Amino acid sequence: MDISRILLAALASSVVWFIAGSILYMNPWVSKIYEKARNLPGMKKWSSNGKFLINMFFMGMLFQCLLFALVYSLIKPVLPGTVPLNTAFFGLIMIALKIFPRWADMWLLTSYPDKLLITEFINGSIGAFIVAYILVLVI
Repeated sequence: MDISRILLAALASSVVWFIAGSILYMNPWVSKIYEKARNLPGMKKWSSNGKFLINMFFMGMLFQCLLFALVYSLIKPVLPGTVPLNTAFFGLIMIALKIFPRWADMWLLTSYPDKLLITEFINGSIGAFIVAYILVLVI
């Protein structure tokens, strides 16, 4: 296990995920969905966008990418070995372990609007495949 490759993969995938997430969530169509939900009781209000983005990067992306990189390095030997197949398999694993349970919790335990839930699932799944692809390339 090459720790330096795992750390590099985690850092690279978290940066790419942050950029992709910014595009996926801050575009005009998705921004409208979040703007409509802004005043719902279940939505956290941040005093500053900068504070939110810093927390999102470190807690929402970098930490997870460190864990994903470690897990990928451990299961890599049992995956098919090609970039497209390893990306597909690991992306689906991340969706099964992260995106779907989070979506199900939000659907079951909150009153988030359906458009918001659908957006979270779609964008989260895209993010999972992006992270998987970077991990496959670097590790």
